[in-house]
Amino acid sequence: MKKSIFSLQICFFISLFSYSQSTFTITTSGTTPTIDSAITYATDIWGGHLLSNIPIKLNVIYTNLTGAGPLGITFPNGRKDFTSAPQASTWYASCLANAISNTELNIGEVDMDIYMNSANNYYFGLDANPGSNQYDFVSVLLHEIAHGLGMISSSSVNSNEGSFGLIDSTSFAPLYPTFPFPSLDELPTALDRLIINGSMQVITDTNIFANISLALKNQFESNDLFFNGFHSTFANNGNLVKVYAPSTFESGSSINHIDESSFPVSSGNSMITPFISNGEANHQVGDILLGLLNDIGWNIYPLTDVSQNNNFQNLSIYPNPSNGKFNLDFNQELDDLKVNVYDITGKKVFSKNYNNTSNIGIDLFNRNKGVYIIEIISKDIEIRRLLCLE
Repeated sequence: MKKSIFSLQICFFISLFSYSQSTFTITTSGTTPTIDSAITYATDIWGGHLLSNIPIKLNVIYTNLTGAGPLGITFPNGRKDFTSAPQASTWYASCLANAISNTELNIGEVDMDIYMNSANNYYFGLDANPGSNQYDFVSVLLHEIAHGLGMISSSSVNSNEGSFGLIDSTSFAPLYPTFPFPSLDELPTALDRLIINGSMQVITDTNIFANISLALKNQFESNDLFFNGFHSTFANNGNLVKVYAPSTFESGSSINHIDESSFPVSSGNSMITPFISNGEANHQVGDILLGLLNDIGWNIYPLTDVSQNNNFQNLSIYPNPSNGKFNLDFNQELDDLKVNVYDITGKKVFSKNYNNTSNIGIDLFNRNKGVYIIEIISKDIEIRRLLCLE
């Protein structure tokens, strides 16, 4: 039986600081030591991927949500128009806003409240091996945390009108967040800003689709929406990532996820699809989800932004995209050089030292298609660049 991993449809979400891998501050209610162990395990997985100097404040409430209904519900805290916000009039998850600004903007408030439904038959093991009649708790929590990190939309449909930023505190009563519920001011989220339709129209462009309109509702129900992000597109082998936008709007599922049918379990990218089955487990954050988080502003470990010493501008990488064989041309001879290559999950797939060289040939044979990060280090330079294998 597949079940929706429901999430609240609001999102309250780089500049280059010296980032450290993120840590989580966890509070819980209604849990047991076994459940607490699963929560810590899930946050350790996310902590291995995210870079932030500000701890991410997670509150997990394990309680009966009126029978075996949704597996989990996430209330993300957030901020807009903060100093150094990448886009104005846009909601960012508060933990992302904190990371971008390198400042705790929501002192005294958690970054996300996650309600996990105790009415469901959960498997709390850490080995990704639930029974055929069990939902894997770690998988569901990893999914819900992703929403709290910014994988969420402010879209809604009421009668014949679609809108951004009209959800209010009554939308999910009797559940409420522990932090003050803000007015969304009819604004989209950072994730919403990425969405285009099959005609390459930006659906948050009010000159094309007026907010609170039938035209916007039709877009939400078009089954023809895509995330137009640089990193997520590379992670999807150069193809735009399809948004879950079924012909009937599903509150909490539509627009908040990647398309279920396009990204099955076998794709390795099903963690942020809207449904999960009994016996299914996803403990590996997929390349596409990491790419989407990078696209809305997260720095992912290892750093995927282009950074380099200002005195060194001569690196060429070709061909890029590549079939696995590519060259690094420095246009000058360098000594004591180290080259590392990481996949988008942070796994090092190549490492080698070089001396007295100006051109290096590398063959990433038998590597999966997708985006990789090339890191070049010497005593004088430190450069990171993106490479796409196709």
